[in-house]
Amino acid sequence: MLLSACTAEPPAKHYELTGQILAVHEARQELAVKHEDITGYMPGMTMSFPVATKSLMIGRTPGELITATLEVNGLVGTLVAITHVGTAPLPDNTNTAAMTDGILEVGDLLPDVALIDQHDQRRSLSEWKGTPLLLTFIYTRCPLPNFCPAMNRNVASIQKSLAADPALAGRLKLISVSFDPEYDTPAVLAEFAKTFQTDPAVWTWLTGNRVTTDRLAAKFGVSVIRGDASPTDVAHNLRTTLIDAGGKIVKMYSGSAWMPSAVLSDLRAVIK
Repeated sequence: MLLSACTAEPPAKHYELTGQILAVHEARQELAVKHEDITGYMPGMTMSFPVATKSLMIGRTPGELITATLEVNGLVGTLVAITHVGTAPLPDNTNTAAMTDGILEVGDLLPDVALIDQHDQRRSLSEWKGTPLLLTFIYTRCPLPNFCPAMNRNVASIQKSLAADPALAGRLKLISVSFDPEYDTPAVLAEFAKTFQTDPAVWTWLTGNRVTTDRLAAKFGVSVIRGDASPTDVAHNLRTTLIDAGGKIVKMYSGSAWMPSAVLSDLRAVIK
């Protein structure tokens, strides 16, 4: 009995939340919410919250004003009740409105967009047609180890594996697009690329104007929500896309849990 009492988890705590939904992530059952101060728990900010049940996701839309109950168990906070209050225009610090134009899926063709690489050269995504391509979205100031830094490590690992395997060398191009173009200039990307021993013949880092990068990220299902408190306060999700030599999307990897070995296995299937 003593052991049971000592190991019992503390009871969940509940807090009232007021805010605006900026993005709806159906597949992950999450809502990105810009919320006011949560009394007794945290200051106002923008972040993604898991939602307790699928039924609570029904009817949720970007721009919706809500009140909600946040249940906190340990380090995990989940929305367990949501009430619709009204709607308001989305703030201009997010690309979620662009998602209403449609998100690319497996089988769709890679759109042709003009960007700028780390050598300050104008590049078009159509240049990469003819070789399979792995495309991901990052920003260099991302402070969370399991977000952009994890993507960069994965892509660096794939670059290393490609060089070591004669059957794969030259068979895949790597592209990392920054959605923080105000800071991630070509010069910043060029310096950042050195950290990962980037082979420019294989791995290209791209930037551009904010409208272009935001719209491109939205087409691939990457929501970008910039906070007000700090330039590094950017709430975003992760999606990495494998594209075949004909420019058709083959597979999309969500989050940061995918392994470089899985991409290489999918690549082998593509080039066969």
